[in-house]
Amino acid sequence: MKNKLLYLTPVVSLVGIATSNQQAIAQQPQTKNIYSGNLQFGLRGTLNPFLKNAASWISYGAQLRIKISRRVNTEWFADYFPATIKWAAERRDIRMGSAIQYYPLHEIYTGKECTPYFSIGPTSTYTQINSRTFNAESWEAKRWSFGVIAGMGMLLNVSRKFTFGFVSQYCAQVATEFKFRKSTISSVSDSQTTLPDNKISYEGQLLFCMSVNYTLGDLW
Repeated sequence: MKNKLLYLTPVVSLVGIATSNQQAIAQQPQTKNIYSGNLQFGLRGTLNPFLKNAASWISYGAQLRIKISRRVNTEWFADYFPATIKWAAERRDIRMGSAIQYYPLHEIYTGKECTPYFSIGPTSTYTQINSRTFNAESWEAKRWSFGVIAGMGMLLNVSRKFTFGFVSQYCAQVATEFKFRKSTISSVSDSQTTLPDNKISYEGQLLFCMSVNYTLGDLW
């Protein structure tokens, strides 16, 4: 009888070890990528130093970022560009778009202070130009522009929930061309604008954007 019990000892030991391992695994907390489904909200300002057709040199906007994988983030933004065309008119541009952001070195926050990234995505801009109130001849011009915006950026990680963003971008758009003509009203040099229907132009802008972002939580 004692010999039979000696034969069963290894079996009992293996069963005990397996049971202990299962209990240890069950007690371990389930980990997940804390930035999968991460939702961020941010405020942004964009500098446009090389102006064309009296476009604004600075904009104000907001953005949402939703992370979809370990190194891929999505961005959804809207910018407002106000400008004045000399004495003649006021110009307003509203730019909307989205972008895919890829982090080649590491994720948004892994204890690193800086996180570089590349971004690219579609964009569209609605532009409206209205003559100013003192102009004797009232006129208005509107158009839509469509294109692509791409760039390289850097995130400064203040904490897990708070980041600063800096990005240099090039925006390439196709739109109906604005045509400016000169006139004189009350001895003041003035500019007026028309939109020809048959001429399409290419416009490129080099932009520098700075943003402040805060993590709201996880969508999933």
